[in-house]
Amino acid sequence: MSPNRQKSVIVALLCLGSTFSLSQEKGGTFYADSLLQLAQAAPNDSLRIRYLLELSNFWSDHDTTQAFAYLRQAAQRMPKANGYYQGLLHFYTAGIYFGQDIERAKREYQLAERQLKRYSHPEAYRFRARTWNNYGIQLQMQDQEKTYAAILLTKSIPLAIKARDTLLLADYHHNLALVLMNTTDYAKADQYYRLALQQLTNYPNAHEQKLTAYVNAAKNAVYGRRFPAARKYLDSAQREMTIIPHSLYAPAYYRTEGNYYRHQKQFRQALLLLDQGLKAARTYEDSFYISDILFEKYGVFRDMGDYGQARVVLLEAFAYFSKAANTHNRRLLLKELAQLDAKLGNYRLAFQWLDQYTTLSDSVFEANAQLAILELEKKYQTVEKENEILKLRNQTHHQLAKIERNRWSIAALALGLVLTLLLLYLGWKLIRKNKETARQREQLHQRELKTLRQQEQIRLFNAMIQGQEKERSRIARDLHDGLGGLLAGVKLRLSSIATKESEKAKTPDMELYKVITQLDQSVDELRRIARNMMPESLLYMGLEPALRDLCRSLSSSRTAVQFQAFDLRNAYEQALLIAVYRIVQELLTNALKHAQARHILVQCSENGDHLYITVEDDGVGFDPEAAQASQNGIGLSNIRNRVSILNGTLEIDSQVGRGSTFHIDIPLYGN
Repeated sequence: MSPNRQKSVIVALLCLGSTFSLSQEKGGTFYADSLLQLAQAAPNDSLRIRYLLELSNFWSDHDTTQAFAYLRQAAQRMPKANGYYQGLLHFYTAGIYFGQDIERAKREYQLAERQLKRYSHPEAYRFRARTWNNYGIQLQMQDQEKTYAAILLTKSIPLAIKARDTLLLADYHHNLALVLMNTTDYAKADQYYRLALQQLTNYPNAHEQKLTAYVNAAKNAVYGRRFPAARKYLDSAQREMTIIPHSLYAPAYYRTEGNYYRHQKQFRQALLLLDQGLKAARTYEDSFYISDILFEKYGVFRDMGDYGQARVVLLEAFAYFSKAANTHNRRLLLKELAQLDAKLGNYRLAFQWLDQYTTLSDSVFEANAQLAILELEKKYQTVEKENEILKLRNQTHHQLAKIERNRWSIAALALGLVLTLLLLYLGWKLIRKNKETARQREQLHQRELKTLRQQEQIRLFNAMIQGQEKERSRIARDLHDGLGGLLAGVKLRLSSIATKESEKAKTPDMELYKVITQLDQSVDELRRIARNMMPESLLYMGLEPALRDLCRSLSSSRTAVQFQAFDLRNAYEQALLIAVYRIVQELLTNALKHAQARHILVQCSENGDHLYITVEDDGVGFDPEAAQASQNGIGLSNIRNRVSILNGTLEIDSQVGRGSTFHIDIPLYGN
């Protein structure tokens, strides 16, 4: 089958498939009689209206007079000014015009949507989905298949999902697959066929819908030359046929399976199936499927090379197509007949068929030309009317032009004023920003100067401290080695003299012994002064023994000084040792002198390349801010300076009457 022929058949099937969920119900007048009995016995107007509308829907395919009669009965029972029922009335009215008066049907569907979109219950969503689907079918009949596909994707399918109607959703996925098959997108069409079939699995009694979907999916697979998939779909369709052997869609099933076997070159089986399809189509008096199956049967004989039998079947199909209004199909058959008679050597008949084909093509061209002429005439009349309107407009144009020029002048002045104000505002903002930038630069400059001064002060203080420590070390060494040695020699000589005198005299000279005692005290005091100036334990034994010795020496019955050390090394840089020792010494001196404390705790530890010092007392406390501002806080200032030299930090936690705590953090990597 040629692609054009395929498309024409698919279009017809699309119109049939779009309402496949109702095909079983419309099998005969028994359905109409049942609906009429239900309407007459309905306990309320709501149900009676629904049955009358369904009766109108049934008769819309058989007798439009009956359809309008039942529609009027339903309208008489509807509540006044009820938008929902008005929407249903427009929906079923459009169904009567469906396929007959396309423009009227489209208007009615638009009116139905306008009323129904105000409601958000599932039934309203269901009718809106059906409204958009049927509106799209009208557009598809006008060769707007892409628009119909867009409506299915953006309107009908989302509304069916909102209605939670899986059966309706399967219907629209099936319709979308048909449109895609129509545009030869067979792979995408197969996805939607499979989706529709998956959704139909939830409905075990939906045999008619399943049969239709399987048959069309098989047809799509044959068109796409995916014959194994087509075979699976046909097997599933055959199972449904065993359940509903008298389905209205039986001719389509036999036609599709015959087409499958034709492509498999199993011509005998194809003819057998096509004959079954012809029998079913003639039983249902379905002229469309009779002609369609005859055309497929012609294709079988043609592929077999039996052109004589192919000609007989094609002439029978032409008899049906010649009665139809579809000019395209008649032209297709005339062309096939001409080619067939040419192959049989019937050149005169072939010429006659070709002449009819040309005449019909010319008539189509003439009809199209006539339509084009009418369209041009309509455009000409429209242009004439537009010229008259233009003349009327020109009369007022000059007056409006003056007004417009004045308006533009005013607008230009206003715009100039706005731009002037904007420039002034931007200038003011720029000046303000420049002033702010200058102020910030000045502040930054002042901070940099302050930092430089502080660094200079720290450098000078560091130099002074280093000079002091050197001088203290020298003095301590001179006292210890010089004066300490002399006093020790004097003491030894005096002790020797005292021993000799005591041997000569019967009573010892007590004054001499007092001098020796005072000399011992002088030596001890000299050693204490030397130790304070530069403790030997700090230089030779390390930080922990030196601090422990310092705390022990300052501890008394009045104030207990306790020392705790954690993870301290045995060796540090000498400058660091001296600085830490002087800081602790200064803190202890201040605590003993001013705090009136009973207990002082000194803790020193190392952790993570940092040296931590804590000095805590239970004395009278003080105000750190006031002490820093006071000129008397020289000791605290010295401590801060020493900590700064070591790149450390000092935190003071003290309140009057609550004691004081000093926390010092000194980084070891930079010292």
